[in-house]
Amino acid sequence: MSQSEMKNPMDLVNGVCARAASDAGLKVRLLADPRATFLEETGLTIPENWELVSSEAPDGTIRVELANGEIPEEYLELVSGGLPSSSTDSGKYSC
Repeated sequence: MSQSEMKNPMDLVNGVCARAASDAGLKVRLLADPRATFLEETGLTIPENWELVSSEAPDGTIRVELANGEIPEEYLELVSGGLPSSSTDSGKYSC
């Protein structure tokens, strides 16, 4: 069983972001190409139509945001807890 089959996808994404704070090479890769980095580190395939934007906060943490609106409904069940349909979030999700 692969690592991505054992854990919630958001836990895997959050783990990569957390590790990037102390791993300079991972941080550089995550900032340059978050989609490829998540695939390499977790085996997760992020749909091509999801626009990912990565940035470094002043405290050194890495943020990766879904910048093009809401997560499609068919993927919400993969996210622990999901988002309520009445969410007033701006459409940006980050780790």
